[in-house]
Amino acid sequence: MDDLRKKIDSLKPDMISGLTTATIALPQNMAYALIVGVNPIYGIYASIFSMLSASIFNVSKYMIVGPTNMMAVALYSSLSNFQGDNYLEVIFLTTFLIGLFQFLLVSLNLSELVKYVSHPVVVALTHGAAVLILFSQIENFTGVTVYGNNVLTKSWQFISNLSEINYLSIIIGTITIALIYILPKLKENLPEYLLSVIIMTIITSLSGLNNYVPVIGEIPRRIIDFNIVNFDWGIIGEVYTTAFSIALLGLIQTMAVLQAVSLKTEETANFKREFRSQGLTNMIISFFSGFAISASFSNTFANLTAGAKNRISQFFCALSIIIFIVFLRPLISFVPVPVLAGLVIAAAISIVDIKEIIKNMKTTKGDAIIFWSTFLATVILPNLDQAIYFGVFVSLVVVLQISKKADIDMLYYDKKESDKGYHLHHVEHEDSDKSKIESKQARVIDLKGAVHFSAADDLKKQLEEFYTKDTDYIIRLRNVCRIDITIIRVLEEFIDKVQAGGSEVILTGVNKTIIKILRRLGIAEKIGEENIFQPEKEYFASTNKALNMSTSYNDKDKTSQCESEEDESEKNESDKN
Repeated sequence: MDDLRKKIDSLKPDMISGLTTATIALPQNMAYALIVGVNPIYGIYASIFSMLSASIFNVSKYMIVGPTNMMAVALYSSLSNFQGDNYLEVIFLTTFLIGLFQFLLVSLNLSELVKYVSHPVVVALTHGAAVLILFSQIENFTGVTVYGNNVLTKSWQFISNLSEINYLSIIIGTITIALIYILPKLKENLPEYLLSVIIMTIITSLSGLNNYVPVIGEIPRRIIDFNIVNFDWGIIGEVYTTAFSIALLGLIQTMAVLQAVSLKTEETANFKREFRSQGLTNMIISFFSGFAISASFSNTFANLTAGAKNRISQFFCALSIIIFIVFLRPLISFVPVPVLAGLVIAAAISIVDIKEIIKNMKTTKGDAIIFWSTFLATVILPNLDQAIYFGVFVSLVVVLQISKKADIDMLYYDKKESDKGYHLHHVEHEDSDKSKIESKQARVIDLKGAVHFSAADDLKKQLEEFYTKDTDYIIRLRNVCRIDITIIRVLEEFIDKVQAGGSEVILTGVNKTIIKILRRLGIAEKIGEENIFQPEKEYFASTNKALNMSTSYNDKDKTSQCESEEDESEKNESDKN
């Protein structure tokens, strides 16, 4: 008996957090169904079965899955042209395909692709989706009929049909939004979404105002609505690209939630397990009349804040929603549609993060370009999946433009600074006094980072500008993390040019990997093994040694200081052969 009581006590935090999260998830997910363009009951189905499935397959103790703003607007924007008698069938089929793609991406180790979607793209998609969500509720919030598949056409439709405006709908929706913001200020931890729906439903029902605005109406009694997904190959051919892009979007959102949770807790995110779980969950709920789900920011942090300890809290959240439906079903049928529209608008407003936008504007010019181009694509293009691909494309273009510039410093030594040795000075080549530079003898070319083929032309140009006759060159490679054959060929051309002028090139900070490449290509032999210096612990130590070896300052015989004992033995062995 004591053991049973202890188990129940240990489950209390998860029971409470599950119940608390359900008060937020239930009204929100009904509202998200409106975004998709289906009856709110399908938002409830998606909530219940996704949480039950995820409580089995998930790893995270805190993450809550379910319908989300982003997934709902992605589905609606991509499938709106299918609206008609078979719209639900298309939604369930697309949801299954989304889950299948997510599962396959993980199984084939391709889910890492989502990590290459840049942060500005994610932020832009999120804020663009917030705008789309606002416009998706124009009809529900104002009563004005609007058509169109982007913000511009919907805006024009709204202006054209302004005579249809229902001021009572606007008032009810506005009061709902106000309650969502006012209730938490009256008392902390109030379930503001659920209370706002209950209060407004009671007021409109008792006053008779619900006769002048649309209401949800009768919802099915059944909690389980099993259906067989219609695998129509014709429809699959039309929606598979959409399903793939929404699958990526779902994984991106889940990754963002997991990263945010890991910052708040000591939990280490297991992306592969969570992504696989999401794929399985989407496939499963498609057979229970659910539409595509992902990790939910609002529900996850509500669960975390409420004191969740284990993933079973998600099971209790689903159980709480079932209890609400069973006992509150008659009340739900009287909920005015403008009230749910108010919930959606409040959720969309909460997405907007001005500080995050400013960060993307101020970090780099490339980030700003990626953000604004993706944001505009999100609100203008017909489908959200097109905006995703466009944002990724712009990111690649920006990265390629950046990689066209070789990260290189041109340095020189001044031996008059001190009797102890030569001191390295940084030269901004374009702005410096060139006559002063040319009076110096040894010059240092300091390459950095990952130097790719795309930077070959820029590197070649900079080397040509920095070149002068009768001067030794030290090429410093200590900070190079990757180099390819194209860049090596550019350096080889420069080495040939310097040697043809009677001077020599010394390489410093060369790691073992690059030394092997240079030997295979015959460049090590060309410049001489004694002119290759491996990196040392002290910064610029090997470069200083190289300087003292330079014929520009010393006429002493040079001896190799770069080879390790292992390399020396390898060389001796080859000489014997």
